[in-house]
Amino acid sequence: MNRDIIKKIRKLRKELNESFNKNGVNSSKTRKISDKMDKLINEYYSSIEERRFPVSSEMDIHYRNSYNALKAMTEQLERFPSVSQWNKFAKENNYLSNVSLEYISQLNWKYLQIKVEREKNMKNFKNFYK
Repeated sequence: MNRDIIKKIRKLRKELNESFNKNGVNSSKTRKISDKMDKLINEYYSSIEERRFPVSSEMDIHYRNSYNALKAMTEQLERFPSVSQWNKFAKENNYLSNVSLEYISQLNWKYLQIKVEREKNMKNFKNFYK
């Protein structure tokens, strides 16, 4: 199922890029494609379940703190960190390594990047329309 969703997302990403270049960011066609893509991305992430730890357990708190630090680092660098950048930062600041983040989230580093960047874009989008 996830592979089908990923294929659809890739196809829509190409359509979105073409529509953006041809019609502009604010065209109704571009927005419709963007809405479809958002729904598929939400469907994809809903189909993936993170490993669960008891709420407020030490592991849950450590994972959430590490994930939030990864998001903050992405904002600070204005790009997603490489594995080596993250692991160096994580070791220095007592956060989980990329391997631990991948294991708990059940996403590889590339998909963690997509998730973090999407959350950042959604936050920016919501703030833009406030």
